[in-house]
Amino acid sequence: METIPVDVHDDAVCARAHEVLCASKGHERPWNEPPSLAETVVEWRHVDTSQPMEMWAAVDEGRAVGIATLWLPMEDNTTMAWVDVAVDPAHRGRGAGTALVDRLMARVREEDRSTVIVDFLVPPDSDGHPSRRFAEAHGFSLNNTEIMRHLDLPVPDDVLDGLAERARARWEAAYVLETHVGGVPTALRPSLCALMNQLAVDAPTGDIDFEEESLTPARYEEHLEVFRAQGRVRLTTVAVHRASGEVVAYTDLVLPSGAPGTAWQWGTLVHRDHRGHRLGMAVKLENLRRLQADHPGRRRVVTGNDDTNAWMVSINEELGFRVVELSPSYQRTL
Repeated sequence: METIPVDVHDDAVCARAHEVLCASKGHERPWNEPPSLAETVVEWRHVDTSQPMEMWAAVDEGRAVGIATLWLPMEDNTTMAWVDVAVDPAHRGRGAGTALVDRLMARVREEDRSTVIVDFLVPPDSDGHPSRRFAEAHGFSLNNTEIMRHLDLPVPDDVLDGLAERARARWEAAYVLETHVGGVPTALRPSLCALMNQLAVDAPTGDIDFEEESLTPARYEEHLEVFRAQGRVRLTTVAVHRASGEVVAYTDLVLPSGAPGTAWQWGTLVHRDHRGHRLGMAVKLENLRRLQADHPGRRRVVTGNDDTNAWMVSINEELGFRVVELSPSYQRTL
């Protein structure tokens, strides 16, 4: 089984790589709604100097049957590498996955990284699942597990109103909520980036201690430019502290252009000095209202949380999220 670099500027190569990824990640997951080829290619062709990405294909008889991706953070967590391996279900069990893992581990060693992290999706009752066995057979051990939940839309207005009223008395005197489409205003970006950088260290991450991330307003704008090129919508609700004018809580929903029924719940975080005011519930409710008002065709929100994150789990359960699958994270030390 040969492994070769994926030429992300070759349209035919990208189309086949996208087919493999969709087949692999949609296997036995009928609810999966992948992003389109067009928006995916924009991401592949964007050069992110803060976290370079490279892709490799396992080729059998001249045709790609597996795709591996490697991400190398350059400004934080620089001892680590993130990887992903996907094999077309019709071609599994023939060595493509192993060839790709071997290629990735060689590249990680060349880059002098010591910790390799991979995550994937499995059913809730997944002991002995083939994906777990594959990771363990290649030297990876379980580090952490997120619970993936879906929220069916729309959530009735009376449910949103009731939750909002119960939370309002806790936050209204000291904070104001703002919802923005396509990124927050320039004045709010420094405090938002500082807060977003805390997510990796504040959220439960199992046995791995992550460094604070290094997002800057310039990189934030770069990410927004990629989103615009992809045709994606980003809804962000923030809580601004009235006294300081700084963002102290935020939540993001991302709407892929090629997956018209789905909204992805990205980060939600409340600054550690401002917890206890129901700001997490408040920002998620406002963002959800905007999603339902502006994009009534979206049928579900997809999110993931470590089950030890009792605060966020309780908010999601109050909103009506239901467990669908697990996202175990495995690590290998080189």
